[in-house]
Amino acid sequence: MLTRRSLLAAAILAPGAALIPTPARAVSVTPLGSPLQDVTLVGGAMAPGPHGKKVLWSVATGEPAKLNAVDPATAKTVLTQPLTGSPGAYAVVATRDGTLYVGTYDTGSLYRRKPGPDSTPENLGRPLPSEHYIWRLAIDDEDRLYGGTYPGGRVFRYDHRTGRVRDYGQLLPGLQYVRSIAVWGSYIYAGTLPDAHVIAIHKDTGAKRELPLPEGLGDGTGQLVNDLNAYAGKLYARFGTAINGKLGVYDISAGKWVDLIDGVAGLDVSSPGRRGEVYFTRNNRLTRYQPRTGKLTAVGPDIMGRVANNRGIGWADLGTRDWPGETVTGLLWRGALFRHNPITGRGELVQTDVPGDPVLILTLHAGQSGTVYAGGFLSGFAEIDPGTGQADYHSFGQIESIREIGGAVWIGGYPDSRLYRYDPSLPWSSPEYAPGPPGTADNPVKITDLKAQHQVRIRAMTDAGTDLAYGTMPDGTTLNGALVIVDKTTLAAAVHLPVVTDQSIVSLAYQDGTIVGGTSIHGGYSTPTPTQPEARLFGWTVSAGKTFEMTPVPGAPAIPALLQDSTGLLWGLADGQLFAFDVASRQVVHRLQLAPDTGSTAGELARPAADGRIYALVQRHLLFEIDLAGRTGKLLLDRPAQNLAVHPDGRIFLAEDTVLTRVE
Repeated sequence: MLTRRSLLAAAILAPGAALIPTPARAVSVTPLGSPLQDVTLVGGAMAPGPHGKKVLWSVATGEPAKLNAVDPATAKTVLTQPLTGSPGAYAVVATRDGTLYVGTYDTGSLYRRKPGPDSTPENLGRPLPSEHYIWRLAIDDEDRLYGGTYPGGRVFRYDHRTGRVRDYGQLLPGLQYVRSIAVWGSYIYAGTLPDAHVIAIHKDTGAKRELPLPEGLGDGTGQLVNDLNAYAGKLYARFGTAINGKLGVYDISAGKWVDLIDGVAGLDVSSPGRRGEVYFTRNNRLTRYQPRTGKLTAVGPDIMGRVANNRGIGWADLGTRDWPGETVTGLLWRGALFRHNPITGRGELVQTDVPGDPVLILTLHAGQSGTVYAGGFLSGFAEIDPGTGQADYHSFGQIESIREIGGAVWIGGYPDSRLYRYDPSLPWSSPEYAPGPPGTADNPVKITDLKAQHQVRIRAMTDAGTDLAYGTMPDGTTLNGALVIVDKTTLAAAVHLPVVTDQSIVSLAYQDGTIVGGTSIHGGYSTPTPTQPEARLFGWTVSAGKTFEMTPVPGAPAIPALLQDSTGLLWGLADGQLFAFDVASRQVVHRLQLAPDTGSTAGELARPAADGRIYALVQRHLLFEIDLAGRTGKLLLDRPAQNLAVHPDGRIFLAEDTVLTRVE
């Protein structure tokens, strides 16, 4: 019987293919630690704490994620517990007796923490085996739990008395995301992505009906219902990203929208205060809203930066003269705590002591300067010494691509396919995430933002002579990615969309005036369902536009990596196959099957500055070395890794979850 390793060793594809032997060279692997470490709070709720006093519960992203209880009076952490097996959570709710439920992403698990100082989170498993994101949770007046999921776009109910799960099914045909959820009376209210729908589901019968959208939102195409809350007969639905959107107020008994408020950030609206008022973050300030009159009052404190959304917001008695009665308080994603007292009008923002955790590495790049760069999931940019692994870390948003070109570092930010230019010789000062001292110039500088074009991810960049070219993945309203060409001197950008019908652009290279791109049949949110059978390779020039389009690897869903060797030949990776492409003849001239076909969309290529070798990371665990002269390859390592970079001097760097390793 052939083992998995022997299949890899014997894989061959003519013409130009060669037998791939098992590892022969001595390989040393040195862990360099986690270059990205930050506080990244996602889901949160105000509820009784370990000793009964109200605390702010919040989940910090990590490996594993950690459930934190923060005292709103002191901003001190009173409890931290791991959510073993899960990396993070948007969904945190509590029952009336203080039982806490957490729904996680990636694993789709439901955790329960019963009241008491000695209780620990209990993993109840996946409520729905098919679902691996629980986006949000809500509780009804019987303390039954409701959740919305991905990738099946489903709603479920968990009954704590029996442990039974009810599946209300997929809300709309083909829907993948139920992004938000709330409960009022006999109905569950669910919000969707990538198009905005608010659907009411009868808790008992399961009957569904769709609410009309507020005037001013059109038909909801290209929008999402990011957050839902229900209090005192009002449904608060926020349309837009976690960072910014419009808050609709729906009178449930009247069956109509009574308000639509712009500039509102997520993730929650507070429960009502003594006079029925609720609070949320709007235009970077804590804001009071009176549902009876529609009056809005900015009360502070100011919340600076691009991301001003709360991680749980509620009411607590802080127990001091300075904060009489009930104070509205909540957490921010970087671990700060805000509070406002409606009696005194006092407001403030203080930093908690929630510890930072290693951040998942999303992108890795070794620049010609010798610096290694890393960007993280949800947050973080690091400049790393390749010898010591010492990292200079900067708070930032989610980063999906980095390229150092001619002394400048270009950064691809998520969402909205935002491109930034960073000068490493100047002080870091990001007005959106980590501003420097007053008067410090912005660095990095934002160059483009493709939210209006419905683009979310920048996965591909290349130096294109006088220009920088980058490719994008769309937001789920379309499958068409964009090719953007930026003049490196003037920073003027030309956006070309679509380039390849219903395909994202996930890899780029440049040769003799031609930009060559590789595509994926999938969008940036894995929605909608692909319409094309296979990924394509295309050529583009500034003067003529698209010059060719062809299929290099039949049936491959993506071409995630392209690289030019020292002779001018282009190499690409698609579903475990390495291929060489001659741009002049527009022909594939060599093929080398490194790993069996699995339908994988993952893969990376890199090479030293001047060498006859290239390296391929295949299917997130197989590292190959390819001898270009002999057109042969060998397996160097078989270990989990999601990113690959090769230093100009030949040292190899891999990212395994949050850890950077050096391979020699």
